Amino acid sequence: MRSEIVTVTALLFALGSAVQGQVPAQLERTLVLTLGGASAGSETYQVERTAAGYRLSGDVDLSAMAFHVVQQVWIEADSGLAFSTAHVEATVNGEPLTVEVGRQGGTASQETTRGDSTSSQDVETPPGSLFMAGNVIHHIFQFAWLHSGAVGVSREFVVYPRVPVTVTLEEAGTVSSGGATLAVRRYYLNLANRLGAYVWLAENGTPLKLLVPLQSFTALDKEYQSWDEQLTLGTTPAAGAVEDYEAEEVTFRSDTILLAGTLTLPRGDERWPAVVLISGSGAQDRDENTPGPGGLKLGIFRSIADALTRRGIAVLRYDDRGVGGSGGDLSAAGLSDLVSDVGSAVAYLRGRREIAADRIGLVGHSEGAIIAPMVAAEDTQLAAVALMAGTATPLDSVIMEQIVGAALAAGGDSTELAESRKSIQKLVKAIRAGEGLEDADLPIGLKMLGSNEKWLREHIEHDPLATIQRVRAPVLIVNGGQDVQVSPEHARRLGSALAMVEHPDYEVKIFPELNHLFAASRGEGTAEYADPKATVDGGFLSYLADWLVERLNRR
Repeated sequence: MRSEIVTVTALLFALGSAVQGQVPAQLERTLVLTLGGASAGSETYQVERTAAGYRLSGDVDLSAMAFHVVQQVWIEADSGLAFSTAHVEATVNGEPLTVEVGRQGGTASQETTRGDSTSSQDVETPPGSLFMAGNVIHHIFQFAWLHSGAVGVSREFVVYPRVPVTVTLEEAGTVSSGGATLAVRRYYLNLANRLGAYVWLAENGTPLKLLVPLQSFTALDKEYQSWDEQLTLGTTPAAGAVEDYEAEEVTFRSDTILLAGTLTLPRGDERWPAVVLISGSGAQDRDENTPGPGGLKLGIFRSIADALTRRGIAVLRYDDRGVGGSGGDLSAAGLSDLVSDVGSAVAYLRGRREIAADRIGLVGHSEGAIIAPMVAAEDTQLAAVALMAGTATPLDSVIMEQIVGAALAAGGDSTELAESRKSIQKLVKAIRAGEGLEDADLPIGLKMLGSNEKWLREHIEHDPLATIQRVRAPVLIVNGGQDVQVSPEHARRLGSALAMVEHPDYEVKIFPELNHLFAASRGEGTAEYADPKATVDGGFLSYLADWLVERLNRR
């Protein structure tokens, strides 16, 4: 929720003074949930001091995409919030789920009932572990309550069963609005190197706000909604120096859909070489940022456009379907539709008098690096193709790789890994058979992934190695050495596929210190994507520009 701002001051640093861990003795609050700027439901929770420690309980009503989750949870914990028992009752689109967990020493026993099926297992759990249920927000506040130390100090916790969480107190001070002042503390949470989240607490420990940038998810205390604008991470980093080129707002059609973007043109009367930038998966704008509050705000494509246009290359970048100024519905678009959009962007450039029609290239990132070879394999007039973190295997294999990697990072055992593999296999089987996923026995995350069955089916059926072998244009394949979403091995396999067909001009380059976003990595996996101060690496931008200038100016 956005509010009228009367006066706003930046969060004032409190240097050196320590903050003691503080679990509120009694709380009863309501959180208002938003996802991508749209209402996503609410959560009411209670914290009660007991003779043994604390009792945490809550009711969640969450709507995300095509899923409706209603959930009740209870936790009994000691004075350090280490849990002894936990109870979860939930329905997902009406399907019931119950989980009971009891911990003694270093072992926890879990019983899970889904419909008429019940399973039990004993799980190794370190003493002192906290309990955190999925889709339950107030559990995340536990780590901020327990944190002690000055600004900049980090503490580590373990979540059942063995998930590592690191918490850092980033700022402590005050924010102001309309003459009122609020003392706040802001914490950064790294959950198993997979997710980064920010938590704001009032001076007395009352949670004010949770922000998960990667998911564009926000939870605001109902009574503090008017402070949303003051509880921020700051502005998006500047893209570079003052522009010394032209930037034009443009539109072009892809079949019946009007797409909107920005064309940056070097100044002068020449006919310039040009590239089309192709974004990764999910809804992203022309800068490859996630729309709405939170989300990715690194401005990857703005940085690339700036670097290339300064080197004499025109750049077209555009909003995905249904994002920003573009029409259409991304949630209904298949991979083939996205390929068609890129072809339309290339055709638009060829019709511009400022562009040299025989010197057009493609730069694709992540899913865009899957799409670019599909376009180039059919369009033999393209002069260059650059692939940033592209995959060498069909999507189901990539998903398997990512989920297993996440499970290992979270301390998953062989049983959990086997279940993850089995779930992926069920998903792929259902998609290939054209079966609906609503009734399938799959985790909610996989059901959400399969909500656009056309997109998923076309990805599963696509072979990136066979496609790239049909590309005749020069190819640059780049990857971050610290990429936990697409490992550098994919780049090497793409390069090997080109070597097998004796492609005359290709290059594979791994940037050892960079992540999936081509920013310097801190070794924190996808959690570091939440860093608002991150920027695209300058060395990578120079390398990309050098390679494209040489290829696009050959003709």
